[in-house]
Amino acid sequence: MLATLSLPRHSIKAYTKLGLHVYDPLIVNLVAPRVWGCDPEVLVEHYRRHVTFNHADIGVGTGFFLDRCGFESPNPRLALIDLQPNCLAHTARRLSRYRPSTYLRDVLDPMTGLPGGPFDSVALGGIIHCLAGDLPFKSRVFDNIRPLTRPGTKIFGYTLVYDGVPLRISRRLVHPLLNRLRVIDNTNDRSSDLHAALSARFIDCNVELIGCMALFSAVVPTAASTRQ
Repeated sequence: MLATLSLPRHSIKAYTKLGLHVYDPLIVNLVAPRVWGCDPEVLVEHYRRHVTFNHADIGVGTGFFLDRCGFESPNPRLALIDLQPNCLAHTARRLSRYRPSTYLRDVLDPMTGLPGGPFDSVALGGIIHCLAGDLPFKSRVFDNIRPLTRPGTKIFGYTLVYDGVPLRISRRLVHPLLNRLRVIDNTNDRSSDLHAALSARFIDCNVELIGCMALFSAVVPTAASTRQ
């Protein structure tokens, strides 16, 4: 395990051992579909569509989607990367059948030093809305993951954005509470800014808004495609 850490962020404090055990029934299966308007099966399918057998997952949470998406190979190369040790331990146990490697890292730092070479897919699941600042500022995470990638690597994930929050009373109640508790910081996040950040760095960029959840995907370009 490698460790290169900045000061702990408020957003990771919610992921206690107890919090991780209630996270799936409370957040994934209740809040996500009923408040944010995105069924968990939609996110599982998003993973299925983009994950490869040579995969790095950043901001692993409980490993809910990795546990359900399936891999092309029964023995994938799977790297779990997170700033919260509880999340890494919980998810590694859950996915022990794949023998994942775990790395204690901060996505706000460049992702250098992981052994084994670049990955064919890299996911940023539910981590962007936990970072402080607006999306143009947060988008430096796409630069920091460059050491994990090569031309053709799939970049994908999901994040809560403010688009659609005013449309439901439940969202207008829950959204400010989570921001006030500093569990998330996404009041200034817009799906258009996410698409712009991806398009400035990658090709084949797509952002799909489902409720308040922006599902995104992109591909690391080759030198030739960059020149076009």
